[in-house]
Amino acid sequence: MNSRERFLRAAHREKPDQVPVAPYMGNYGATLAGVLVGKYCTNAEVMAAAQIKAWEILGQDVVVAQSDNYYIAEGFGCQTSQPEDSTPNLIKPAAPTVAAALKLKVPNPQTDGRMPVFIGAVRRLKAHFGDQVAIRGPGTGPFSLASYLGGGTENFLMEIATAEAEEDDDMARDVLSLMEITSDALIAFLKATIEAGVDLATVGDSLASLSMISPTIYEKYVFPYEQKVFTAINPLLAANGGASLLHICGRTTAILELMSQTGAHILEVDSQVDVGQACQLYGSKVAFMGNIEPSTILLQGTPSDVAAASEACLRATNPLNGGFILGSGCEVPPHAPLANMRAMVAAARQYK
Repeated sequence: MNSRERFLRAAHREKPDQVPVAPYMGNYGATLAGVLVGKYCTNAEVMAAAQIKAWEILGQDVVVAQSDNYYIAEGFGCQTSQPEDSTPNLIKPAAPTVAAALKLKVPNPQTDGRMPVFIGAVRRLKAHFGDQVAIRGPGTGPFSLASYLGGGTENFLMEIATAEAEEDDDMARDVLSLMEITSDALIAFLKATIEAGVDLATVGDSLASLSMISPTIYEKYVFPYEQKVFTAINPLLAANGGASLLHICGRTTAILELMSQTGAHILEVDSQVDVGQACQLYGSKVAFMGNIEPSTILLQGTPSDVAAASEACLRATNPLNGGFILGSGCEVPPHAPLANMRAMVAAARQYK
């Protein structure tokens, strides 16, 4: 069983030959390959070459064309700055308010913003790996994307809070209308990445974290649109046995039931979630991926710390029965020690 087969069997809750391992290592891949992040996230050839080099060093089961969350937003007209060795920063939203953002048009993934960079990187990775290694595509979330367009994150969240506190139906309706636009844009982009060769389509909705919003806000403003995205892309993935993934940062235990109903094949959970309990409660519906703590374990810990955390995670999830992939709780920090990442891969390979 090769890496792609192993990963997709676990993603569809079937038994793999051994534990799949898939740390989320976009910008870490750039650092490992010795490439400046500013060049990596703006050049498809550089991005693909860096991920290939990182795979040659680590041999994980999934490579990922990923860097930041602004490549679709730039297609709408958001302005960003590009530091030499870090990801872009949002300078100016596409519109000053949510209501003004409703005039925006869905951009073309093949020509607008930096979407062509990521699609091109996926195409190059597919040409290199074929069906041997699983390819994970990039993908922000509809809620996060909406916040970049409608006045910036603080303004966007304030408009939602005002709509709820004052029971302002018009303001709430504007937010929901913007969510329709951003989910349509994400669908168009994800379809383009699937056509380019993605095996794992990603929705990473970091702003939907319960550190930022309540479960009630998630259910009203986020859940229907994440569900809309997966309903649209899953039939395309099914043609080649691919899978879809939802990641929301932080402590998501209170919304795991809703997340499991979005249609995502995999929930990638952060280290603040009890992944063993999550598997017990929802493992009949979805697969899980995670959830080694990126900062205190992968960045600041020792190889022994990583091995122990990985072993504990695997014991809690019974991964050889299918439905679990060992991964990082969120993105691997760019300067995590290579020895730590090797310890994580080794833990998956050696687990019995």
